[in-house]
Amino acid sequence: MEWRFLYSGIAAGNPLGGDISADRATRYATAFSEPLEYNNVRTAGLYDEAGFCAECRLPYCSSHWSVDRGGYGTCPRGHGKSLDPHWSPENYD
Repeated sequence: MEWRFLYSGIAAGNPLGGDISADRATRYATAFSEPLEYNNVRTAGLYDEAGFCAECRLPYCSSHWSVDRGGYGTCPRGHGKSLDPHWSPENYD
């Protein structure tokens, strides 16, 4: 059986989805099981850790992250990280 994973992140995503293995689907299901906690979610291996701030250990939605046009974001408490895996300096000349 094949699984598809659709993801809408803070600054990017895969709106058409992508095929994933059953092992990866299980890893995602485990990572996003209640209670939703940073240490569990980071095991999913998503580039933006599903909106979690590593320092706050809290999830923030796209309206709470402040993201510059280069894909670097800061959480409401001012901690920052790259949120766009497709960012490249050449894209923003």
